[in-house]
Amino acid sequence: MLLIKRIMAQIIDFMIALLLMFVTFSFIIPIIRKVVPNNLFLTAIAFVVIIGGYYLIQYPFMINGQTIGKGFFRLRIVSTDKVRHTVSVAVIIQREILCKLMSCYLICLPLFFGKNGGQDEVTHTKIIQF
Repeated sequence: MLLIKRIMAQIIDFMIALLLMFVTFSFIIPIIRKVVPNNLFLTAIAFVVIIGGYYLIQYPFMINGQTIGKGFFRLRIVSTDKVRHTVSVAVIIQREILCKLMSCYLICLPLFFGKNGGQDEVTHTKIIQF
């Protein structure tokens, strides 16, 4: 059951990123294009708006060891490190980058076999249900 909740939480977080990309390219970039016609600069602005906006939206959840999707399914990221007992926002961002940008299929594949995913191993964290 935890695996299904993790997958659904990942889908919610992915949908938020897609929605942010849609809003950026449908509304924000056309407005900025009127002022700045340089496509390279527009691409950089889009990149900053999408990545920065995504983490700005997620930040209130990240300070509680969650993302929006994990919060919806009452999941929390906890540390498995014996020295570090709390999970910082930087660790959660690292997990998100590892899982979303570095190919979720390969890193998350071990989850289907009951093992920790690559993002869990690298950041010394795990997901619990509360």
